[in-house]
Amino acid sequence: MSIEYRFALPPAIRRQYYEAGHWRADDFWRSIAQNVDAQAGVAFIDGERELTFAQLHSTAQRLGRAFMNAGLQPGDVVAVHGRHCLESTITIAACAYAGLVPALLPHMFSTGQIRAILDVSGARLLVSLGEDVETERALRARGDSLAATIVADHSQGADPGCTKWTDFLTSAAASDAPPRPRDADELALLIFSSGTTGEPKGVMHSTNTLRFSVETYARYQSISADDVNLVVTAFGFVGSSVLGTFLTYFVGCRTVLQRNWNAQDALALVAKHRVTHVLLMPTHAIDILESPELDATDCTSLGRGVIAGISEAHRLDARRRFCARPYPMYGMSESPAHVTGSTADDIEDLRTTEGRSLPHTELLICDDEDRRLPVGVQGNIVVRGPNRFLGYYRNEALTRSALTADGFFRTGDVGFLDDKGMLTFVSRSKDIIRRGGITITPADVETALRSHPRIADVAVVPVPDARLGERACACVITRDGADIRLEELADFLERKSFPRYQWPEFVERFTDFPRTPSLKVQKPELRRQVLDRHTPS
Repeated sequence: MSIEYRFALPPAIRRQYYEAGHWRADDFWRSIAQNVDAQAGVAFIDGERELTFAQLHSTAQRLGRAFMNAGLQPGDVVAVHGRHCLESTITIAACAYAGLVPALLPHMFSTGQIRAILDVSGARLLVSLGEDVETERALRARGDSLAATIVADHSQGADPGCTKWTDFLTSAAASDAPPRPRDADELALLIFSSGTTGEPKGVMHSTNTLRFSVETYARYQSISADDVNLVVTAFGFVGSSVLGTFLTYFVGCRTVLQRNWNAQDALALVAKHRVTHVLLMPTHAIDILESPELDATDCTSLGRGVIAGISEAHRLDARRRFCARPYPMYGMSESPAHVTGSTADDIEDLRTTEGRSLPHTELLICDDEDRRLPVGVQGNIVVRGPNRFLGYYRNEALTRSALTADGFFRTGDVGFLDDKGMLTFVSRSKDIIRRGGITITPADVETALRSHPRIADVAVVPVPDARLGERACACVITRDGADIRLEELADFLERKSFPRYQWPEFVERFTDFPRTPSLKVQKPELRRQVLDRHTPS
C-alpha cells in the first residue's frame, strides 16, 4: 500500500502540510525521546507508583530491544490490551523504539472481538495488562501467529505459554541495539472500533497525524510541560491515548492514570495531584456533578479541560463547581479533537456549540453530493487536516467510501456552522448508539439476537439517558406472540459471548414495525413509539 494511497490526499495538500511545518520527518520514537530528554521529574502516576521521564526513556529502550530479540520486525503489529498502567505507557513507547505498530484494545472487548482484531491485524505479539477475567478473554483469543504473549505481573492462572511483563523485560539477552527509524508517514498506531460483525474497523494513524493532533490540541488549550493531566477514559480509545497519555509523549506534561472509573476517586486525584487538565465523557462529568464529594473537594487547580457531549445546564454547573473552562469537543478516532474550544474563545460561545475546528484543519457542511452549504444550513459534516487518519486497516473499499475525492472524511454526522465558524452538532446519519462515550452498533446487536429461537425480528434503537447519553432498547417481534424478558436476552447473549457492554438494557415487544415502502424499518418512528409507551428507567 503506497503512502499516496494511505493518505488519499491530493499531493499539493501533502506538500502544504510539510512546507507549513504541520508534518515533520522525525518518527514517533525520536519525538518521544526529544520530549522525554527535555523533562525531569515524574512522567506518569499509577496509584502509588510513579514513573519518571528518565525511567520511561530507559525502560522503553530495554523493552524495545526485548521485542527485537523476540524476532519482531519493523512494521509488525503488537496488540496492547487491558487498562491504564505504567506498563502500558512503557509498552507503547517501546513499540516506537523498535519500529513496531501498537494496536490498542480496550479491556471490555470480548474474546470474539480480540480474536478478530488479532487475525485482521496479523499481530505478532500480545501484551495483556487488564484484570484477570479480561486477560483470560484475551488468552482465549490467541491463534498460532503470535511470537509471544505477555501478561501483567499480577495475573493469576496464565498458562505456561505466557510471560510476565517484568520477566520478559529482564530475561532478554543484553543488547545495545539502536532504535529502528521509521518514515513519519508510515503506520504508527492502530485504534480499533468496537464492531463485532465482519472485519473490525482499524483506524490507522502515522507519527505525523498523531503528532499534529496532540501538539495542536495542546497549543489550542495551552497545555504545556507544566501541566498535570488526568486520564479517566478507558484504555484503547482516542480520548485516553492520543488526547491522554500521548500528551506526555509529545508535550512533556505529567499524566495521572485512573485504572477504574469512580467519580470519588477521580476527585481525590484532582485534589491530591493538583490536576490542571482533564478530558471527560458525559458519563464521567455527570457522575462528578452528582458526587456528594464534589463541593468538599479542592478543584481550584483545574483551570480547563474537555467535557464532551453534555447539556448547557451541565456545562454551566461544571463551570461553577468543578472546572473553570469546560470546553466542548467534537472528534473521532479518524480525526482526533477536530473541533473544540480554546483559551482565546469567549466561553459564552461554547455553551451551546461544539467549538471551532483546530487551527490548520478544515470542516465543511455539505449536501449529499459533497457540495458545500452556506452558513446556518444543516448538512453533512466532512473534515480534513493534518490530523486526519490514513485510512482503515486492510480495508481499501471502506477507506475509499469514507473519503471524498479531495481527501475530506465523511463523518456520517449532521450539523451546521454559524458566522463565527462554531459547529452545532445536530444528529448522526449513521445508525449508532453512543452509551457513555462507547459506540454501540445496532446492526451488531440485531445480528446476534436474530438467532434467538423465539425472536422473529428485532430492531435496536437508542433511548435517552441523563447520565450515559443513550442506552440500547431491543424492539422484538416474537414468534409466539408472547412477551420476552430482558433476562432471557441477556442469558442468550452471554452464551454467545457477545460483548456485555453492547447488551440492550431495555426490551419492548411489537407485533409489527413501521417500515418504508421497501420494507426497511423506520427507526426514528420506532424510537418514538418506544418513548410514547413509557420512559425506560
